[in-house]
Amino acid sequence: MPEETVQAAIAAPYAHVTAPLRRLVDRFGLVVCEALCAGEEVPGWARQALPGLSEVMTTSGRQAGAVERACVDAVEAAVLQPLVGEVFPAVVVDSTSRGLVVQVTHPAVTAHAEGHAELGEEVEVELLEADLEARRVRFGIVRGVS
Repeated sequence: MPEETVQAAIAAPYAHVTAPLRRLVDRFGLVVCEALCAGEEVPGWARQALPGLSEVMTTSGRQAGAVERACVDAVEAAVLQPLVGEVFPAVVVDSTSRGLVVQVTHPAVTAHAEGHAELGEEVEVELLEADLEARRVRFGIVRGVS
C-alpha cells in the first residue's frame, strides 16, 4: 500500500478506477479496494499482479489507441471514398515528419495533406485518396483562403 493514500483535490482516500469492462487493469483496483473496505485480505492473484500493472496499462493503452485509430481511419475512408477529387475548406492544425495535418470542417476529418501552408492557416484541400482497404485518407492543399 502506498504511504500517501489521500488524493489532494478531494482531501480523502482515493483510487481511480473505471468499469472493469472498460480497462482490464481497473479490475485489479476494484478487487483491492473491495477487500480493503471489507477488512479482508487482498487476494493473492491481485497482489501478485500489482508490480507489473504499469507495463500492462501502457501496453494495453497503446493497443487500444491503435485499434481506435484504425477504426476511425476506416470510417473516414469509407465516408470520403465517393468524394475523391472534391475540394473542402480546412485549417492546418499540425506539421509532422509526414507533412501537414489539416482539420476538414465538413465532413469532420483530420488527415495528412500534401503541400505548403502555415500552422493555423485556413486552406482549401482536394481529396486525393480515400483508400478503405489501407484505411488511408490523403488531401492536397489547393490554396489558402483569403
